[in-house]
Amino acid sequence: MSKLTILGEAVSLTTAAAQTAVALDDTPFAPGFNGVVVFSLTGATGTPTVKVQGSADGTTWDDLLTVSAITASLKLAEVTLYAQMRLNVTVVGTAGTVSAYIIE
Repeated sequence: MSKLTILGEAVSLTTAAAQTAVALDDTPFAPGFNGVVVFSLTGATGTPTVKVQGSADGTTWDDLLTVSAITASLKLAEVTLYAQMRLNVTVVGTAGTVSAYIIE
């Protein structure tokens, strides 16, 4: 059975904002393991930039995945997990929402 961690659901693409970090401390969601990030975009227009970021300490964030060319409504990518993970809309679009999940 797959496990799911939610990084953000129905997050507006018209406001630049980092979502609250999610602590990953249970196997298989533990630092150093790999996980698959799933982006689900709804009604995305303009040129938004969305990032999945990881941090060991909650202060310094590394970009693990950047999606800026919105050409599909669903995107998948494998990333190495950090102790804390978050979804961050860094450049706004003109409409739409994004949801992001990590699956095992």
